[in-house]
Amino acid sequence: MLLIDLDSYISPAGMRKLWMTLILLAAILVVYLRYIYTRHKANPFRIKQKMWYSGGLKMSVRIKNISKTIIEINTPEIEFRHPRMKKRRFKIVAPGSRDIFPLGLSPQTSYDFMVEFTRLYEREEILRRYGHVYIWIKDKTGKKITYKKVKIRMPK
Repeated sequence: MLLIDLDSYISPAGMRKLWMTLILLAAILVVYLRYIYTRHKANPFRIKQKMWYSGGLKMSVRIKNISKTIIEINTPEIEFRHPRMKKRRFKIVAPGSRDIFPLGLSPQTSYDFMVEFTRLYEREEILRRYGHVYIWIKDKTGKKITYKKVKIRMPK
């Protein structure tokens, strides 16, 4: 004879709730573990920038390879963004139209370049409304390595 207490009995609706909770927890665990194991590697580059407003808006950028391997990068790009407007992306070319990209950076070496916004603002007046600039670094295959967001404040 099977003895069942009324306190230990779980109704079919209660079992459904239990199973749904277990399935939901298992799904959350799978998503979390997938996020942990598919994270990108550590960022191999460090980007530092400095803004100058004297004589026009200029930005000095230094890209440093902090990894232990040689990495080849394509031409850096700058992207102007505004929350309610479209994005505008430009490639940065070396002065004198020298073709130095793809550029191989060995470990602990850096590459410096200067971006003059006044030339861009003369050609495209609408860029003055864009408040954020992103600097994109891509490898030789076109895969994004890193980026940095820079806020632009126009001088008064």
